[in-house]
Amino acid sequence: MAHDLPREIERKYLLTFPEQAAMAAMEEASCTEIFQYYLKDDGSGYSRRIRKRGTPGTGWQYTYTRKKPVAFGERIELEDEITAAQFQVLMQERLPGVDICKRRCCFTYRGQRFELDIYDLSDAYATLEIELPDMQTPVTLPPFLPVIREITGENAYGNFELAHTKCFPEER
Repeated sequence: MAHDLPREIERKYLLTFPEQAAMAAMEEASCTEIFQYYLKDDGSGYSRRIRKRGTPGTGWQYTYTRKKPVAFGERIELEDEITAAQFQVLMQERLPGVDICKRRCCFTYRGQRFELDIYDLSDAYATLEIELPDMQTPVTLPPFLPVIREITGENAYGNFELAHTKCFPEER
């Protein structure tokens, strides 16, 4: 049953591209590169992607993820770690041109864990995400980041749409 499957509950925010001072304010941030590729529809009802995450110095982690929306800000998320060889096999199923490269910086602010994504496709905008136990959990946004507005549930800001259009809606 769907209610027994792993859930991802998150809120997402649009930011103007963070200045160097804002990046420096993210104490103990850990940053990695992410190369994400979307896969063809397999009829399962889930969107599918593969991801290569890490750095040349630390090495790479590969994942295969399936997601399906179930409520506002909430999705079923099935994620498996895969080998580099399995990643290469799944690359044969990718949607041509529907990929995204970004730098993710994870940091904690006031006890909450945030993920700042800086995309290769834009030097004007970035996104900030936070995973929550439920949608009613209060979020304290870091004041050093230039948040424009919340974009939770807006498909135009989802990674699939950004990968497809290669820009933020404000840049179209």
